[in-house]
Amino acid sequence: MHEYTLSTTRESDSGLVKYPYCFKANVGMPAGNLWREWLATLVDYRNSWLWPLRYSQPSVENGLVEAGGRVIMTYQIPNPYDSSKPDKNVTHEFDITQFNEGNMFFEYLTTDEHTFLKGGGSFQVEPVNEQSCALTWQGEYRHATGDARLEAQGDAFPYYLCTFFTAAAQNIRKAVREGVS
Repeated sequence: MHEYTLSTTRESDSGLVKYPYCFKANVGMPAGNLWREWLATLVDYRNSWLWPLRYSQPSVENGLVEAGGRVIMTYQIPNPYDSSKPDKNVTHEFDITQFNEGNMFFEYLTTDEHTFLKGGGSFQVEPVNEQSCALTWQGEYRHATGDARLEAQGDAFPYYLCTFFTAAAQNIRKAVREGVS
């Protein structure tokens, strides 16, 4: 990986707080290799070099990655206010709303049971040439304003995103450096 960008913001609009995010990386490996790693990660994260396992572990219901399926995510969320405090452990589920293997595109949304955020994101890999690709992982989460507990949880969310995506960038860089395919 030669470069990556990460952006996340907090925006308020019409009684909602929104957290749009975008992670883009140029990856020095064939697009199909990165896409296969994404799918393999969802089926068995324990063998993943891509996913920052320190912060969460994904799995798909019944081992199937498909539109209409579900991703179960177990998180270990670092405390952004006091790093000496233990991580918060929580599990959330996401519906797979789009899955297009040919276009290497995956989209997911929170289920109605998510405790404080609504929204989701997409993961797409696009070939640049035979030996490199572009990864775009982007989306938006939101919650209503006026609830102090939701506001505090939401305000910690950009910290988690930055921590997670920085670790993902380091994982990609290491995989490229070691020639993982």
